[in-house]
Amino acid sequence: MRRRTLLAAASAAGSVPLAGCPTPPWSEDPAQIDGVTVTFRRVYDGAIEGHDHGPRDVAALRPALDADPPRLSVVGVILDGARECYGATLREASLADDILELRIATVRTSDSAAGVCPDVGQTHPYSVAVSFRDAAVPERAVVRHGDETVLDELVATG
Repeated sequence: MRRRTLLAAASAAGSVPLAGCPTPPWSEDPAQIDGVTVTFRRVYDGAIEGHDHGPRDVAALRPALDADPPRLSVVGVILDGARECYGATLREASLADDILELRIATVRTSDSAAGVCPDVGQTHPYSVAVSFRDAAVPERAVVRHGDETVLDELVATG
């Protein structure tokens, strides 16, 4: 419960740019970060490897290195509060030391009609598309859900 309160307070503080992102991280508008284009979406309706054994945090890397420009897609599911009150968001994106790092969290998106959110855990699917037109594709991709690392893979073998 404390985690939810902290995330809600952080998101209510305003739309402060994060990691050089010129738009709020909860939008679906592409953002330029460290020479790459990052697009975050709060939806994903495809299958995710490793997500067939009940609700839990998981992420999967989908490289398209032969595309023009080269792209990486990360699809995942983060487990947190009720969907009617919480949604996944891109908290941070950075490209440094040949590592693409994405930090996903959940934030309070709205209040329920009664003003109280149900105390249930639900999955929040998301997708992140990263296009490398002006930067080299990194060697590794790391995805964190809050402070937990859910993906740490070499891009060439992803």
